[in-house]
Amino acid sequence: MSEPPDHRQLIARHQLRGIRTGALLILATLHIGLALPGLLSNLGDYRHPWVQVAAFALMTLVLAGSFVLGIDGRPWPRGWVPTALACAFAASVAANSQLPAEDYFVDTSHWSFQIAGWFAVVLLGHRGPVASSVFISCHLAVTVAQLLAVEVPSRPVAVGAAVSALSASLFQLTISTGAKLLIDSSAAVGEALEVQERVGTRIAVATQIHADQRRRYAELNSTVLPLLTGLADGSLDPEDEEVRRACALEAARLRRLFAESDYSFDPLVHEMRACIDVAERNGTAVQLAVRGAPLDLPLPLRRALIDPVIAALAAAQRTARVTVVRGEDQVRVGVVVDARQAELPEPSAREIRVRTVHGEDKLLVEAACRTRAHSSSSEMRPS
Repeated sequence: MSEPPDHRQLIARHQLRGIRTGALLILATLHIGLALPGLLSNLGDYRHPWVQVAAFALMTLVLAGSFVLGIDGRPWPRGWVPTALACAFAASVAANSQLPAEDYFVDTSHWSFQIAGWFAVVLLGHRGPVASSVFISCHLAVTVAQLLAVEVPSRPVAVGAAVSALSASLFQLTISTGAKLLIDSSAAVGEALEVQERVGTRIAVATQIHADQRRRYAELNSTVLPLLTGLADGSLDPEDEEVRRACALEAARLRRLFAESDYSFDPLVHEMRACIDVAERNGTAVQLAVRGAPLDLPLPLRRALIDPVIAALAAAQRTARVTVVRGEDQVRVGVVVDARQAELPEPSAREIRVRTVHGEDKLLVEAACRTRAHSSSSEMRPS
């Protein structure tokens, strides 16, 4: 029996895949649409253009690897995140080393700053803003240190650089925060879906039980009402043994029907006891023996097992012995009564095999079926 899916894990994975795909697309768009034109348009102004090209190529490799490894939403391979972040950090530092002070943060020649921060969003966004902010803050601090090492900018230049740097960094941190909130919401959404599924199952079970009970009442009405009508109008004699036996049979069926809607640790034995109670009220001494652990049997199967026993109990004169035996792959319900014969109903389920044995004014009736054993000893369930 397959286990139900974990909605929280499924939703978290789908959300992570969507968030990661969106971040990768943003990074790829900025890398190709913003960084690459800025690099190419200013290639002749760098002191060592090959350093910029190498840094761009290294970030491209990290971006391509992130696409291949993370597009399906699975966890990153072990060691990939620190390796990829270290490469992006090193590439950005190398690219910054070729810039004059006035180009930091504000000029297209400083293409590496925004790109490096987005690598943190892609690789660390699922961990929340704290993890991303550590990388972004360290990268910003090193970039500012590189700027100050080249030249202390004037106040207008410093203000413009600060506004540009903070706006880019805060936007990246905002995306990381939103990603973490979405992933965390998967637990609440998954729990809500599980509750909805349980409620839907209970409604379906209740509807089925209600429809089944109505059908059973309709079936009993076809036998109980004529019996009651005959007793009421005098056409049936209460002293007649056949009439008394018919009344006992229908009373047992009604008690069994009422017992089916009870909550019970062991539904089969509970319903059997309800039928035994009717027989005892009619003066029959009944002994019950139960062997084996409770099994999760469908309601129609339980009815088909008990029906022949009910008919035999109705035919009992003074004594009856009922046995319920449950093994790993078979269930047997039998009764020995002090009667020579009984009118047994046809099995209502094709899995049921009914056996009768006559001898010494005794009648043995046994109903058996093969079934898979499902222990229900750890929970109570409605029948």
